[in-house]
Amino acid sequence: MPYSTGSMPSPTNTASNETLVRFARRISHDLNNFSTVVRTYSELLLSELPPDSSTYADVSEIQRAAESMVQYLARVTRFARAGAMRRVPMDVSSGIAEAVEQFGREHPTREVAMSLAPGVSILADQIWWRDVMAEVLLNAHEAAPPESRITVAVQALGDRVEVTVTDTGSGVSTSLGDQVMEPFVSGKQGVRGAGIGLALVAAFLEVVNGSIAFEREDGRTTVRLEMPAAN
Repeated sequence: MPYSTGSMPSPTNTASNETLVRFARRISHDLNNFSTVVRTYSELLLSELPPDSSTYADVSEIQRAAESMVQYLARVTRFARAGAMRRVPMDVSSGIAEAVEQFGREHPTREVAMSLAPGVSILADQIWWRDVMAEVLLNAHEAAPPESRITVAVQALGDRVEVTVTDTGSGVSTSLGDQVMEPFVSGKQGVRGAGIGLALVAAFLEVVNGSIAFEREDGRTTVRLEMPAAN
């Protein structure tokens, strides 16, 4: 059954999200400073502890959590700046290939098949597009069974470009409804459950006048992105 976002929440078109954007801009810098202190002192402690001690393992976990916080804050800051995205003609397949290469280094056991269309372009920022695809790939990876394949496909549809990412996971929870694209809404737990990944995707699509839909059929989930072509 297809599920479409309809009118996508974004950092540019609702009063509640404008408040969240201002909040993100205000606190990200301070929180990043706090996490720097935690990382610095944890590194100092690790240098003074024997690697085989239980305390060393505990401090290592603190350090990893601080590093995850830095990555999360970077994503929040990026979301807050979506409206200022630079838009130039860029090759869709090139950005996907970069995202898949990066994903492969982080998740070497997951197979990703690609059916690309070189020369098909949109008006967007290359780094933003790569990061958007990285988010979609990561969501597919987390939803799909181990060792299953993720498939990414690109095709030109007249004056539109369609990108699909298909996996064999359970898809987006229907209980979240349209909220799934809002910032800080997630069905996951822990740091990855902070709810900023799909909000970044929605922010990008809002700026480029694109759309997103989720489809669940025959044990497969497909995320379908559509954007205006640049050529």
